[in-house]
Amino acid sequence: MIKRILPVIALLFMINKAFEQTISADSSYPPPGRLIDIGGRKLHLIASGNGSPAIVLEAGGGAYSIDWNLVQSKISGTTRVISYDRAGLGWSDHGPADETVEQTVSDLHELLQKAGEKGPYLLVGASIGGIFIQAYQHTYPNEVAGLIFSNSSNHVGLVTKNKTDLLWNLTEDEIRSNYPLPKSTEENPRPTKESDPFDRLPSSLQAMRLWLDVQSWKKWDPGKATAASMLSWRKEFIREFDETDFGKKPPLGKLPVIVISSDEAANDSVLHHRDGAAERLDFLSSNTIHITATNSGHEIHLYQPDKVIEALKIAVMAVRTDKPFKK
Repeated sequence: MIKRILPVIALLFMINKAFEQTISADSSYPPPGRLIDIGGRKLHLIASGNGSPAIVLEAGGGAYSIDWNLVQSKISGTTRVISYDRAGLGWSDHGPADETVEQTVSDLHELLQKAGEKGPYLLVGASIGGIFIQAYQHTYPNEVAGLIFSNSSNHVGLVTKNKTDLLWNLTEDEIRSNYPLPKSTEENPRPTKESDPFDRLPSSLQAMRLWLDVQSWKKWDPGKATAASMLSWRKEFIREFDETDFGKKPPLGKLPVIVISSDEAANDSVLHHRDGAAERLDFLSSNTIHITATNSGHEIHLYQPDKVIEALKIAVMAVRTDKPFKK
């Protein structure tokens, strides 16, 4: 299992105390959005604003709908915007194969239909969310008006019993050999505070997020973890590489694509090898712009939310006017 490693930063004494009181009291937080039945289980969705195209926000690995607050609270004045919790995260029920590409795409499609949200949508993917939105567009191309990537996962590595390599360079058997997970994964300490960058959220959401982290910590059972999500990610990455190898036409034609990254735009030399995935995003469409979030941490929507908001406004206008991006 790949986990994000965050630097631990000391928070203010009073905030720490407030969090300690919240957790020690075993408080619970009702979902801030709606629970939508998608067929025997429910997913949590937060929708705000009006207008089209509707924006759908796909969080990164282990992240929640509320993590988009700094973006959603502002862009909802421009158009309809939707964030949600994938199965097994936040307030959403578990599914049969959580965090796999196939279940995630199917779940999101069903969620949007059952919630009455109208497409086509602008899909926004943060970190590993980038492969989910690409897979959604591949599965339901008529439902997607454009794609926006925010520091989409680049060098996704996995430590197995015999080697360490990028996920797409490992064989399926090598990935399976990593499971069941070692007992040491049971020794993760109970979360006690929200560190950078989640301490940038409003204090009320930090307390809510900490409660969610503790619930996840309580439920985490490494003995039940399987290779399913890693195998599905590997398959999706390889498909995306195959579509963008050197000499091939942009697979998405003229579909609006915006890449927001901490790095500068890539040149086509990246199409000759498979050392990274994020660089390939600049070549998905002939109608692509690259926005560099200089000096940002990985979660641009938390470090520099205005960069993401700027990109979303550009994308909304491009779809509404049906004009290509000005470069």
